[in-house]
Amino acid sequence: MEKRTVTASSDNRTIAKYAAAAFGGRPDVVEYGHEELDLTVGILECKDRPTQGVTAYSTIKLSDYPMLDGEKEFPMRLELCTAFASSYSIAANILATAAFIVMRTNRVCFPGAVIENAVREYDPDSLLPHLYLTSPFLWENDLKSLKLPAGNTVTWLLAIPVAQTEVDYLCNHNAQSLESIFESRQIDFFNPHREAVL
Repeated sequence: MEKRTVTASSDNRTIAKYAAAAFGGRPDVVEYGHEELDLTVGILECKDRPTQGVTAYSTIKLSDYPMLDGEKEFPMRLELCTAFASSYSIAANILATAAFIVMRTNRVCFPGAVIENAVREYDPDSLLPHLYLTSPFLWENDLKSLKLPAGNTVTWLLAIPVAQTEVDYLCNHNAQSLESIFESRQIDFFNPHREAVL
């Protein structure tokens, strides 16, 4: 994946400022380019947020692309966020990969959805190869839906690495049940190498 000079529209800059304010700290933004397609996405990161030794990330520019429900455009635009241990150097690449998957497919993402193999592309030995999407509870009071001047409304979903066994459980049950297990087991959301709980 190629790093490029950041190009941003007025909406992109508004989104970046909003995400940075929600995370706190000093933001940096790097633009990533798809290796084969004419796609780019910005990744904003804030170190030591939401806690020391952890880095918060948000996509910028994913919301330039609509999500489609059949042929009908979904009324919200999407950005993805996550947080990893700062030592996990490929975190931004993983989030950019997830964004490219959404851009290419125009799929509707929602709490409880899974982006398959988004981790595996950059961490092939990971026991948590997929990304589970949920509400951004780490910043629930600050990272809410954002109405842009041009008219689109942007919402964020938090991407959490999950194991295949956890995805299988989700398919046979529901998101609420899986998240209840995550909560009861107090999983370390920031650890990309945690053990699966199922």
